[in-house]
Amino acid sequence: MKLSRSEAVANWYSRYFPDALIFALILTVLAMVLGVIFTDSSPIGVLDHWFEGIPWLFTFAFQLMFTYAAALVLVDTPVVQKYIKKMAAIVKTPMAAYISTGIIGAVTSFIGWYIGPIVTAIFARSLGQQIKGVDYRLISAIAYSSFTISLTGISGSIPLFVATEGQFTELMGGLVSLEQTTFSTLNLVSCLLIVVITTIVFYFIAKNKKEIVTFNDLAIQSNEEIAASAEPLPEDDFVQPAMEKSFAEKINTFRPVILVVGLIGLLYLIIYFARNGLGGLNLNTVAVIALVMGLLVQKDAMSYAQSFTKNLIATGSIGLQFPLYGGIASILVGTGLATIATEAIVSFSTEATFPILTFFMSGAINMFVPSAGSQFTATAPFLIPAGEALGVELQRTIMAITYGDIWTNLIQPFWALLYFPILAVGTRLRVRDFMGYCLPILLVVGLTWIICLSVLPV
Repeated sequence: MKLSRSEAVANWYSRYFPDALIFALILTVLAMVLGVIFTDSSPIGVLDHWFEGIPWLFTFAFQLMFTYAAALVLVDTPVVQKYIKKMAAIVKTPMAAYISTGIIGAVTSFIGWYIGPIVTAIFARSLGQQIKGVDYRLISAIAYSSFTISLTGISGSIPLFVATEGQFTELMGGLVSLEQTTFSTLNLVSCLLIVVITTIVFYFIAKNKKEIVTFNDLAIQSNEEIAASAEPLPEDDFVQPAMEKSFAEKINTFRPVILVVGLIGLLYLIIYFARNGLGGLNLNTVAVIALVMGLLVQKDAMSYAQSFTKNLIATGSIGLQFPLYGGIASILVGTGLATIATEAIVSFSTEATFPILTFFMSGAINMFVPSAGSQFTATAPFLIPAGEALGVELQRTIMAITYGDIWTNLIQPFWALLYFPILAVGTRLRVRDFMGYCLPILLVVGLTWIICLSVLPV
């Protein structure tokens, strides 16, 4: 059977591209070598930066691990499964599954980068399980690609960074509001174009698909191999022994204990959002929402604890790899490698080429530092004054950095880890199995942003 071109590329990627952990380790060594060669840092000095940077993302990693384990606990209940199946049942065909996943992913990611992955991964997983003929690798790629416009949205790190009083406020001549960045003509038009264009590209990829690998094809059949599961066990598996329960066991399985705390949490969330509106949405509040919802739907505290422990295993890749990228970011910032790259771009830029070159440079640095805030901190002190000196609008420079930072996520597996715990649990799916389908999206998204940066008003 002759594969389509997109399938051939995806299979090549799966065969030759290393695992996400190996990718992080290779980039770690490369950053160390470059730091020694191109800066005046000694090998020990580079290692000092690496050692100091590893803890940078400890808090962030735990926030994500807790949020995803809590979200999986919520999914791991019959009542939630029932509603997910009802929602997914509206979609009848594989093509409708692919298109709806992309649109839902884009909308939810624009609202919040910490919301989109959970909602989209759950939705894509449900469609992959229920609709015959859905290629699970492709729908996973569509779910992940929908994340592309996330950091240009309401929760975008860089737009929020420049709209908040901080270290760069004076450098920028004051605060830059979201109206000038997130809700600018440049950003809204480019986001809409990206959603439309990526939907069209994936439509043709799906239409020309020859090899279908379904969820069931990837599912792990052996109970010993299942590390965690987002599927609730049948009620028959919870058969209680015929002996009298002890007082402790009765308390442990007494539903009102977990329900009361859940209701208290729900009441506070209502009060919290009444005070703060959507501005109160952040990674911490999403984590609390997932926790509270799980407390409300799980049958007792022990069931919650067992489900959380089981599903926490699926988030292990986040806990392992995020600190490695913290070390890489520290090397680039501490040794001055990011500064050297920025100054090189600035040295031969013009007003017309500066936004495009900034976009490419930001994309390259993102391969090593897949954190928008860290990258902006390292490059803004040079890029913003350079852009102003060349006559480039401040907002255009800010969005060029933002777009480049997001762009190479389509081949950098760091943020795929946000989707992986939900998409892959109970299956043999690997990140590299679906990342190859993102390569055509990398090309069309890059071209779209280059054109928009060049011609659209801010």
